[in-house]
Amino acid sequence: MLLGYVYERIAYWLTDWENHRTQTNYDDSLIIKLFAFQFVNNYASLAYIAFFKESVSENGIFGNKNWTDTCDYSVTDEETGVVSVQCFPMLVLQVAVLLCMKPMPKFFKDVVIPTVLQLIKKFTKEDDNDIEATAVGTGNAKELIDIIEEDRQLIPGDNDFTLSEYTEKCIMYGFIMLFGAVFPLAPLVALVCNVIDVRIDGYRILWKNRRYIAQRAEDIGIWQYILEFLNMIGVVVNSLIIAHTLKDNGSFLENIENKWLIAFGFEHVCFCVKFIISYIIPDVPSDVQFKMRKEQFQVNQLFEKGITKKSPVGTPTSGKNAENAV
Repeated sequence: MLLGYVYERIAYWLTDWENHRTQTNYDDSLIIKLFAFQFVNNYASLAYIAFFKESVSENGIFGNKNWTDTCDYSVTDEETGVVSVQCFPMLVLQVAVLLCMKPMPKFFKDVVIPTVLQLIKKFTKEDDNDIEATAVGTGNAKELIDIIEEDRQLIPGDNDFTLSEYTEKCIMYGFIMLFGAVFPLAPLVALVCNVIDVRIDGYRILWKNRRYIAQRAEDIGIWQYILEFLNMIGVVVNSLIIAHTLKDNGSFLENIENKWLIAFGFEHVCFCVKFIISYIIPDVPSDVQFKMRKEQFQVNQLFEKGITKKSPVGTPTSGKNAENAV
């Protein structure tokens, strides 16, 4: 968490130094930097356990068997008596713990700490700072001032509320996409966490924080490409995990090249199905496209009618209109 805070400050400094022309370019550049760090910070340990730790446990770090990082889980073949080290149970436990504990820092930051600070401020507040409304007028004025003062005492909202929320949701979505084959209950855990998070954010925005300043946006921006990237990398990672953990009684899967062949074939099949479904199902339904074209046509018609009703200054009148004017 400390490195995350330091990197966040560095990311803001670098983005400010780049001097982007538009706010959209600034936001896209900042999002790429922050998400890249979060991606490595959250998934590097899982990738190490899934693909490298088993080899390190058997052969040692850099080939030196004096330096080992064991998985603490082994399986003995009853027929041959060969002991094989497996890191898959550790990977399952690691994914489950990270997925369940990921919302906890945000919960303490957004709910627990502000609530404690608000209680401390409430019990230590002095009464000599109360606003007197006698000089203003009636009791309604005093009630209005009390409401304004209560709003002023609320906690200021985050300046990057949408950025932090998008980052959190995309990281959780990455756990599901990249390691869904390892922990099949990941979608259910993410659903429960998101439902709780929605309620917490609603309570925080309505009752604990000051009103946020609304900002218009054309779409979700670069987050769309980040989600597509997670979809693509998720297919590759799950293909490698499935091929890496497959076991059989024969000698087919003992060859590493056959495992790579299985991963390559499974990954290409998934990509083909994905592209076919994307081609068949449009991003915007046909009825919505028709209504959008109809609305655009009606707007153009209104503009044309507005232009024709206004006669430009200095335009010569026709002969009939001139006679009527005379």
